[in-house]
Amino acid sequence: MSFRWPVLILCSYAGALLVHPGGRANLSCAEPGAVVNRVVGAGLSALGCLLAAAVVVVAIPAPHAAEPVTVSYRADLAKLTRLAPYPAVAPHGLPASWQPVGSGLTVGGATGAGTVTWRLDYATPGGLLASLEETNAAAAAFVRRMTNNGTALAPSSVDGQTWNLAVTPARGQRSMYLTSPAGFTVVVTGNAGWAELRQLAASLRPVAAGP
Repeated sequence: MSFRWPVLILCSYAGALLVHPGGRANLSCAEPGAVVNRVVGAGLSALGCLLAAAVVVVAIPAPHAAEPVTVSYRADLAKLTRLAPYPAVAPHGLPASWQPVGSGLTVGGATGAGTVTWRLDYATPGGLLASLEETNAAAAAFVRRMTNNGTALAPSSVDGQTWNLAVTPARGQRSMYLTSPAGFTVVVTGNAGWAELRQLAASLRPVAAGP
């Protein structure tokens, strides 16, 4: 669909706004006010074209500007399988409407020597963010960082497994986390609602089961 017609109409219409004081449509060059009329008319025509162009820009949004860019996390997952000194987990069976938009595997670094930490980000079906974070780093410090010092809520059960809950209202963030006797911590967090965070948590399976 073309939106060029407002430019033509406004540009033409602006020139027709000025008429002879006596009612005639045009002034001859010799008549008083003709030069002024032409100058002002040209200015209005230019202004009309600029306004029409602005309408066209607003009326035609940039395509796909808000669509998330998906990524593959298979390489990180394969590396996690080889390096993690704990029984790592990954999402399994999520619908295609869950789109992976970020993945990062860190060995050592800020979480300390001998640690393996994986982050997997999703754009949820609701258009929000939900992230899986897992590590064998010290649990308390990791949870504080991933939840941005969230306020603890009452625990909740997902598929028979008890998850701790936390909220960080200033960031619009909700978090679910658990620590395992095997020495690793899993956090599911983001600005997604509780239902979507619970869906991500429920999808987690041992890495051997595949994504």
